[in-house]
Amino acid sequence: MSVTVDQILQRMIVDAKNYNPTIKISQGTENYIRFAAAASAIWGLYKQMDWTLDQIFPTTMNQESLEQWANDRGLDYSNLTASELLTLILSYLRNPKSGGKPSDYERWALEASSTGKAIGLESSMITGNMPNLSAANAVKPHDREGVAFACGTDDTGKYMVIDLASSKQIVGVGLGFITNRPASFSVFTSDDGQSWTRKGKVDTAYWWAMVEFSEVSARYVKFELEEIEAIESWQLEELNEVKCFGVEIYSPATMNEAPSRARCLDNHYGIGTVLMLVGPRSLSMRCCEAIRAKCEYEGPVAPREIWANVPTEPVLSLRVTVQGLQNMNEETFREDVAKYFAALEPGDLFIPAQIVVYVLKNGGTNATIDVSQNGGDYQEQTDAIPSGKTEQFTLGDLVVQ
Repeated sequence: MSVTVDQILQRMIVDAKNYNPTIKISQGTENYIRFAAAASAIWGLYKQMDWTLDQIFPTTMNQESLEQWANDRGLDYSNLTASELLTLILSYLRNPKSGGKPSDYERWALEASSTGKAIGLESSMITGNMPNLSAANAVKPHDREGVAFACGTDDTGKYMVIDLASSKQIVGVGLGFITNRPASFSVFTSDDGQSWTRKGKVDTAYWWAMVEFSEVSARYVKFELEEIEAIESWQLEELNEVKCFGVEIYSPATMNEAPSRARCLDNHYGIGTVLMLVGPRSLSMRCCEAIRAKCEYEGPVAPREIWANVPTEPVLSLRVTVQGLQNMNEETFREDVAKYFAALEPGDLFIPAQIVVYVLKNGGTNATIDVSQNGGDYQEQTDAIPSGKTEQFTLGDLVVQ
């Protein structure tokens, strides 16, 4: 209720004078002070009533009430902002469990989490004699199109080493595979690159495989092909290689890693398959594997192939030529463009006209928009640019001239 203390006080004074015209309630009198105190208390009751009503429905709850609502239902909200938590709660209410529709998989994905976090790796950290070693692909674990290395029958003992530049606390490692040929990779750690301690092994899987171990301090991590299953005489080696598409090294974390958004692409790879697109981009494949396992455990009995991954991110760089640039607030314009890109979801269109709207909103007269996709040449863009179902546009350079 939008009422002020003064409005309540004036109503009380009018009612009192209507009841007793001779009463003295001028400012500074004892009656006035008593009435003002009562009006203040009544205003507090109104505010308490308003707050109580707001906590009934999630859309008007404050963050503390949203967290209590989620906690009472066993929902993990530890990594979510207030707006992300509200989205989770509304999805929970609007999409009751039904045993396997897309909204069920999205809810299951948001309920999953993993411990630890992935250490940021760069291609310059990776060396070794693994066949066809591509350090650039090894540090992109979400990209199953690129091969980090491929090995076969005669490659036992070959290795890949990651130099973390300084000693770090490590609790596990992971490798991604696009093969069904059984093989094992020994995992070693070292502080000097000379003396190695074996921490376990990673067995090939169709998607992502990990090994966890007690926390250890190490600068170097080595993967060495320990054994690989022999192929039949009729099989071709080049068609039966063990291929790895990425590597991750995990360190302890104070909070569990969990997704903040999820979208289910049902039947994405054919009937009975599910692809979960999750975010943010910083999620590790370890967390993606936890999401896949959660969806597989909760899903219907019928066989179902499930993957979880972050969307690929085509980069759009913009060159905005503004008419009336001297009158435009460039700082708020850049903020508007950044918010626009942050709100784009997988499969959304990038609409150049929206950038022109931001120019006009911030004082410019008109503008032309040139766009560069993934570092390509700039070209004037007037039509919308579509993204694929598994793509999410991100903003690269923003040049205003």
